[in-house]
Amino acid sequence: MRHFLQKLRFWLPPPLILVLFLIADALTASPGFTFGAVNIVISVLLASVSVAVILHTAWQMRMQRTTLNPLHAEKSTTLVVGGCYAWSRNPIYLGMSGLQLAFALFIGSPAGVVAVPLFMLAVARLHIDFEEEQLRKHFGQEWERYEQRVRRWL
Repeated sequence: MRHFLQKLRFWLPPPLILVLFLIADALTASPGFTFGAVNIVISVLLASVSVAVILHTAWQMRMQRTTLNPLHAEKSTTLVVGGCYAWSRNPIYLGMSGLQLAFALFIGSPAGVVAVPLFMLAVARLHIDFEEEQLRKHFGQEWERYEQRVRRWL
């Protein structure tokens, strides 16, 4: 099973998983689930915060000159623990989850809202578990201290 998941993670990188969920959201949209301006305001605010978290996290990784590629966590040169990483071990995936929720709310997809935890589970099983295993091997006790101090999502 583990070998299958490792192969599957190369076929389904996180951005593709997000796109697949967004397509499913669009296919399950129900105009009756929207609440006019309230949906728009909540969706735009949530999407804005989510994009800001993703961009800030990517900037942090770039400033530390470490890899952003989730398929090659073993190439990490620095364990980034500040900024967004001080309150989430996976701020980019958290931001992606926020984007999925914002889109589902914006287009009125109750199934999309309910599917957010499924997106998080798919990313956790296909990517986070493997990434954290690589980081544990690469950074040892430094990773273990960080892992005990900071939650996976929030």
